[in-house]
Amino acid sequence: EVIPLAYWLTVVPMSAKAFKVKIPFTRGDVDCGLTLFCQISGTILGVITALQTVLSSPFKGSITEPAQLEEMNALINNIIYGKIVSGMCMTMTFGTFYYGYMAVRLMRQERRNDVCCLPYGVNTPAAFAFVFNIVAKAAQTAAAKGMSYEDAITYAWRVGCVANLVAGIIATLVGFAGPHIVKVAPKASLLIALAGIGFTWLGIGQVIVCYKAGHVGLLPLGIAIVGFFSGVRTAPIPTSVVVMLAGAAAGWSSGMGWPAGEAIKAGGTWEAVARSTSSFSFYVPHVLDAESFAAIPQVMADSISIILPVSLTGAVNTLVSVYASHETGDVFPIRESLIVDGLTTVVAALFGSPLGTCVYIGHPQFKAQGGRFYYSFYNWAAFC
Repeated sequence: EVIPLAYWLTVVPMSAKAFKVKIPFTRGDVDCGLTLFCQISGTILGVITALQTVLSSPFKGSITEPAQLEEMNALINNIIYGKIVSGMCMTMTFGTFYYGYMAVRLMRQERRNDVCCLPYGVNTPAAFAFVFNIVAKAAQTAAAKGMSYEDAITYAWRVGCVANLVAGIIATLVGFAGPHIVKVAPKASLLIALAGIGFTWLGIGQVIVCYKAGHVGLLPLGIAIVGFFSGVRTAPIPTSVVVMLAGAAAGWSSGMGWPAGEAIKAGGTWEAVARSTSSFSFYVPHVLDAESFAAIPQVMADSISIILPVSLTGAVNTLVSVYASHETGDVFPIRESLIVDGLTTVVAALFGSPLGTCVYIGHPQFKAQGGRFYYSFYNWAAFC
């Protein structure tokens, strides 16, 4: 299957050109936008916590002065917020607008306005795999070689970005074979990896957290199940907002996250709130430097056993997610979607983020909840 140049340039028949695209605004866009944002922000918050741990742990024993510890934490926060998160904003912009363009193009070609954008965001399994198996390993190796914490933390960040760049290139190349994979592989076989990820990371893992603090977690969990799966409506307030408000109210009123006796307090204390504002700033994304590109051969030699399966799993995830959209009548091109998915990961890496991106599996659910076009852009605006 070869996509002609005219297709990419939105050259469509005159009958389709005469059709005027009217992008409807629906209440479902608000609900779906908040849901997608919560999914992505949850992943980002988890990754930030993991990065802070893996980048600082090799040096915790050698740094005893509080002032030096503060400097190290400031460096880590600068890399996380100033490079990684700001780099994600670049790829979120590219991916959101391109998948939006694909939706508008499909509206014109099929002369209808009820097309739902492909949901797009951070590749959760790949993010945690890279943090714990590549970035953490690089930080430990650098510390063992006697590097200062400044050089070691920067080195570990560079290694993660280079690994993500290689993963994006591999995913892009796999994209060219996407339609052939769909033809020869049964759908059930493609869903196995995604089902395992869903049950582990998005299912059991999240339920365990809710039951760990049942008096806080079970209330929003119950509201989410009733609101999203039983047909109960919470109009005019979106269901996602009701879940968030219920969880926040239960957490703060129960006193969860009020630790005592710790050197650096975290959780629901006013000191923690004050500390959180110290990283609040406007960060400008920067392109990777030449030193990072020079490390590509070494990173591939050290981490190809992690990069290759993560890249292939991410590509299959996007393939299945786009394939699922076909069942709702929104037939997005599989090959184009896979290639763009790989390119968005490349963009993330080039702008300093070791986190890959992918199309999410929830397109049928978002469309069933009334999501159409704007929900993806609401998510992008809230994220960036």
